[in-house]
Amino acid sequence: MNKTITEYGYIYTKDKKPSFLNSSFIHTEVSQKQFDELFDYWQSDDEAYKIFSFENHCLKAKNYVGVIQTSNLSIEILPKVYDGSNELNNRDIFIEMLKPLLNINDIQLNKANLSTTKYKNIFEIFISMFINYLDNLIHKGIKSDYILKEQNQAFLKGKLIFNEHIKKNHIHKERFYVQFDEYMQNRVENKLLKSTIKLLLAKTTNTQNKKLLRQQQFIFDSVELSYNYQSDIKKINIHRGMEHYEVPLKFAKIFLSNQSFTSLRGKNNVFALLFPMEKVFENYVEFVLNNSKDDLGIKKVLVNGGKNEYFLSENQARLEPDYILQMKDDSYIVTDAKWKLYYDESKKLNPNDIYQIFSYLNFYDCKDTAYLFVPKIQDIVNQEYNYQTKNDDILKYKIKVIPLDLKNIIKNHKFNINFLQGDHNVI
Repeated sequence: MNKTITEYGYIYTKDKKPSFLNSSFIHTEVSQKQFDELFDYWQSDDEAYKIFSFENHCLKAKNYVGVIQTSNLSIEILPKVYDGSNELNNRDIFIEMLKPLLNINDIQLNKANLSTTKYKNIFEIFISMFINYLDNLIHKGIKSDYILKEQNQAFLKGKLIFNEHIKKNHIHKERFYVQFDEYMQNRVENKLLKSTIKLLLAKTTNTQNKKLLRQQQFIFDSVELSYNYQSDIKKINIHRGMEHYEVPLKFAKIFLSNQSFTSLRGKNNVFALLFPMEKVFENYVEFVLNNSKDDLGIKKVLVNGGKNEYFLSENQARLEPDYILQMKDDSYIVTDAKWKLYYDESKKLNPNDIYQIFSYLNFYDCKDTAYLFVPKIQDIVNQEYNYQTKNDDILKYKIKVIPLDLKNIIKNHKFNINFLQGDHNVI
């Protein structure tokens, strides 16, 4: 059974449905058995507190987005992008935002594929992407390699392993224990791809995905499975002529190692493919800034403060703004990104965020105005903050909040206006 919620959405049973559900988020009702399985996971897994909190007899999603599968339930957690956005828009926006984070920027689902994703959750869309790229790999050719083998056989081939030969063949004089290279498809890259196919066949609930995976499994019939994913991943060697292996193997790493940028890994028959939205948002803003350098007059986007070593006070808290923009006139601008939805009545920034950016402005040799990127929400008010003393003296430092309309930005992954020139309406 497939269910969908958004960040901050509640999972509850029929007799425990809260009376205070916020209509801005998507919530879902599950059976008692399904809830108990999720609750057992939340209690037993050391990392599950990052995904859910337990409030009023309900599980409430936090800021991890993706899919959690139990034995009889698949929960898709979508990002809450802005008020009034529907489920399909949220899913499409999230997939586009993931591209730079996964470093698979050339993924483009064509119109035919997009028309089939309406009833697919994020996990099934990822499986569809893997299938498409693996199909491309198969058409371009599965690569073979020389594999070192040892066998006891009836003819001399390769190098005789003398000690093993004496041990195994002191009676059978007609046999030879040899070591030799054989050109075959059973290389680690193909083993990992076949293991991914096997895993996804056990996890997918989509009929079309299952059918295509079975066809691809047949093509890899002569390839063995990988029995040590981490060891084989380290042995991957994509040389010239194997460029078509790069993207399928990136997906294989994600599926086999749960490398969805979180250490979360399912226990008790739970499979989790999850992404922290804070990291997704930060990486996506970096990607958009780099795409918009010419339009904004940026020479270089320096990530994490350009790795400058600044510390705050005695606790040695590292001061690293998400990005320092080195402009073409060699001036510098502090910018930061926060995946936060300000749903309180005032729609004001968290004071901690204001103090943090004030520290950046004090420590870095940069312009007096810092820019803070946040996701657009309905009726968000453009904000500009001036720092002032207790005597109401206005300091030179200032924060401008840049609300990003992700639905528009993902069309070309660029900022539509030059907010650095003073216009900082919703982008």
